[in-house]
Amino acid sequence: MDIYAYSYYNANKECGEMKFKDTNLQDLSLYIEFDNMQEKQKVISILNNIDAKLVGYKRGKQYLLDIESIYYIELVDKQAFIYTQDDCYESPLWLYQLEEKLSDAFVRANKSTLLNMNHIESLKADIGSRIMVYLDNRDQILVSRTYSKEFKRKLKGDTDGNNNSYNH
Repeated sequence: MDIYAYSYYNANKECGEMKFKDTNLQDLSLYIEFDNMQEKQKVISILNNIDAKLVGYKRGKQYLLDIESIYYIELVDKQAFIYTQDDCYESPLWLYQLEEKLSDAFVRANKSTLLNMNHIESLKADIGSRIMVYLDNRDQILVSRTYSKEFKRKLKGDTDGNNNSYNH
């Protein structure tokens, strides 16, 4: 799907018209008003990742994985592993390369793990400002103290990093 976005201002609001062209060459136009530029960028990012896929390998076979089906990605002994609800795949990419390809739904949980926030079932505060995250596939991920502030910010929906209302 190709997305073309046009911006303009209407009554001091950022507005946009987006045209979508799918593989059947059918057009769809959409008019959206945004409260701010960050909101607009988030919508464009989500739309651009609708059909996004990552390549994963399992037992010598290559698989195309829908980004939304990924629960988390973990680096173990310099090898990246992609975890879905029931499976685990290897990736030849480094964690930072995978992070660049992922949507805003992903956040760094610790230095070796990227977490899909859309699969969180519950949270529990842990010792030392850490957070234990329970996923809806029953896996558990520990958010380290180093990344807990960013995690909390994303959990609250603050994507621009300027929300100073949260105090540990």
